Amino acid sequence: MKITKHKKTRKYMSFYMNNFGFREPLLVLIDGSFCHSAYKVRLQIEEQLKKYFQCEVKPIVTACIITETDNLGGGFIATSQLLKKFLVHRCGHEKRPLDGSACIKAMTKTCHYIVATQDRALQDWVRGQPGIPLFYLHNGSVPTMVQPSEAQRQAATDGQKSRVGIRELDQTTIQALKVKEGLVPAEPTARKPKKKKPKNPNPLSCKKSKKKKNGPRHDTAGERGVVKKKTRKRIKLPKHVIEHLKGGSGV
Repeated sequence: MKITKHKKTRKYMSFYMNNFGFREPLLVLIDGSFCHSAYKVRLQIEEQLKKYFQCEVKPIVTACIITETDNLGGGFIATSQLLKKFLVHRCGHEKRPLDGSACIKAMTKTCHYIVATQDRALQDWVRGQPGIPLFYLHNGSVPTMVQPSEAQRQAATDGQKSRVGIRELDQTTIQALKVKEGLVPAEPTARKPKKKKPKNPNPLSCKKSKKKKNGPRHDTAGERGVVKKKTRKRIKLPKHVIEHLKGGSGV
């Protein structure tokens, strides 16, 4: 039975840790009614809290709770002395003390507390508040943590939805900053097709052909592109000149 109880406790505290930011050491805010019930059954509060939650736990009180218990009279002297042994958190009501319930309601708005109380009215208020675990002594002697109420579960669901939206926005902002700083390349965007413009003629095709040196020349007088071959002109000499040259060569 103890194993089942511890499993339930871990499950409940995981719910508050994951959704409402509770962390160890767990702070248990004890009021006069809880302390008085524990005193009557000789329950060691700090020792029992550590066994129940199986982690580091700090029982705490406020000056308002101690003052309220002192004002209850002789039957609560021992309870008041027991409360004074716990860590006293500043509540800000030292000049004008409030009753214990009002002080606890104000304290739970600024910090994560597990509220330990036997006050039925305060228990009903805690059940309707998101993010406040309720702890009490069942039948006046059995330490018990109340499972999260429907209102608290709904608040956790709403909080998860808002966190998801914030994460998506954060991711978009971070990606934009990375692109701006040049840490990652920008995602390609769809480009509009460009209109085709008329192309200019190829400049290479417009160049004049270079004339080759010592190459065949074109006949300007003839048809274009017809090459005229060079021919030697033979000079005919008269016969008497030829005979004279022959005779002179024989001398």
